[in-house]
Amino acid sequence: MDQQYEDFKKQVKDSSDIVDVIAGYLSLQKKGRYYWACCPFHGEKTPSFCVDKERQFFYCYGCHTGGDVFSFVQKIENSTFPEAVKTLAGRANIPIPETHRTAADVRREEKRKDMYRVNDLACRYFSACLHKTKPGVAALEYFHNRGITDAIIERFSLGFALPSYDALQYNLIKKGCTKDQLAAAGLIWEKNGRCGDMFVNRVMIPIKDPRGKVIAFGGRVMDDREPKYLNTGETDVFQKRETLFGLDVALKPIREAKEAIIVEGYMDAISLHAAGVNRAVASLGTAFSEQHAKLLHRITEHIVFAYDSDDAGRRNAVRAVSIAKKAGLSVKVLNVPEGKDPDAFVRKFGRDAFENLVKNAWDGTEFQIRYTISQNNISELAGKVQCVSNIIPYLQECKTEIEAAGYIKFLAQQLVIDEGLIMGEYRKKTAMRLAHKNPAVQTPVHTAKPVSSVLEQAESKLLLLFFRDSGMIDLYKEILQQIGFASPVRQSIYEKVCELENEDFSTIKESLFAAGDAELNAETARILAGEDFAADTESRKRIADDCIRKMQQNFLQRAYEDHRRLAETYASMNDPRFEDELKICNELRGKITNLYGS
Repeated sequence: MDQQYEDFKKQVKDSSDIVDVIAGYLSLQKKGRYYWACCPFHGEKTPSFCVDKERQFFYCYGCHTGGDVFSFVQKIENSTFPEAVKTLAGRANIPIPETHRTAADVRREEKRKDMYRVNDLACRYFSACLHKTKPGVAALEYFHNRGITDAIIERFSLGFALPSYDALQYNLIKKGCTKDQLAAAGLIWEKNGRCGDMFVNRVMIPIKDPRGKVIAFGGRVMDDREPKYLNTGETDVFQKRETLFGLDVALKPIREAKEAIIVEGYMDAISLHAAGVNRAVASLGTAFSEQHAKLLHRITEHIVFAYDSDDAGRRNAVRAVSIAKKAGLSVKVLNVPEGKDPDAFVRKFGRDAFENLVKNAWDGTEFQIRYTISQNNISELAGKVQCVSNIIPYLQECKTEIEAAGYIKFLAQQLVIDEGLIMGEYRKKTAMRLAHKNPAVQTPVHTAKPVSSVLEQAESKLLLLFFRDSGMIDLYKEILQQIGFASPVRQSIYEKVCELENEDFSTIKESLFAAGDAELNAETARILAGEDFAADTESRKRIADDCIRKMQQNFLQRAYEDHRRLAETYASMNDPRFEDELKICNELRGKITNLYGS
């Protein structure tokens, strides 16, 4: 790869402090020299994910994922290395070298820039229509009547679309926008050579990404006209399943409260913010998705669904709970009384009453059980049987048997059925599901035994010493050529460090992360997370000698075991080679005893 791109990558990395980048996805807490969080890559309740600001890497002691800032963005965004570099370059406002941008890249980036610019201009225009036009007076009054203050109007950039079929396009074309750009952003419609504004005589709600860029709009009528709500269609910058309305303003409050409240529509979210419940976001009229769950899991571990209390809202909540649990989130469901939606409830009863509902929200699985019971005729045996059958999939989503057993006890009490019968049915269906997923018993695959922790520590310490002082490699190169590293990935790291002999620690670290795959990155990060050693050469030499001694002992022991098994095989076949293998075994045993004792 050419030097220009290498310089670009280095510039991006130098401008992307790993703590700042990861803090954009996770809530980090500083303890000692590290920053800690619950790992976004596996479900956990106790933080085991650490970030080292000084050495610019992350490592999870739970799932053993690790790497540098590029590795993190690759994994969290499910992107390629070049895409991760581009993401971080965009974050740092560093232009991508022209030589590494294809014509398609240029067109795509220009189109996105145009869309952001058009949406921003439209947002400003709708705001001006709300505050500076005669028709806007009624829209402003509509907001105020719903308890939406001027401060909330400003926070969410709320606006108004004039009762004119072409007012928006007329004004934005004067500001340099084209009809094609307006159509691509979903702001106008075109049919049979005619075109008109998409939003007419509606209060306007800009939809923004987490960084506050306007990516779409929602419009609501102020009377009983249909459709009540009208939203921008999906575009290059807006996908409903990946967007949570209000996250740009709720991000900090969610992190501070360590909890997010999910509602179904943007007016619900705005009303909650107006009442002082500022950790609310909305899923924009589309079902709660896996992408929504992953997005929230980067920010918090706890979410509360506050969907409408009608049957449609409760059905949506049942499904959403399963998606959230699968993503590793702790889930609760708020029960809004009197058939009200969160918007109507908080406007009538206020913030304290709503927060009380949140405090007393049902656990997600309990809600699923209660809702399913309500949908079955449990006064009859057949209804109870069907009810249990419908609930078992929710029990199978539990992380542990103990958790499932607790819900089974609760279900048994609700249905007045023997707990053991439900447990038996649960275990039978769970076994059937596992059998379906693994229809045939696989022949065991013989893999290398896990390296012992003592040997793992020895190999890791030696590599960390080499990272810190690559000049030490010459002292041990000959013996390492004979015994090597028991772990293939650590052997690979050693070979790469040898190639970089006499380079400084920073260069070695960056080269390893840049060249390695996920496994190599994770192992490098794990090694770097180990404790540093004394600075003096004599102490380091003593530690390295001890590591080599343990590695050599393990090498000889493994060789002895290999030859012993071969000797047994030859003996069972009456093969004369048995004697040769036995002789080698005796030599190895003697060497082990002489060097390390019996």
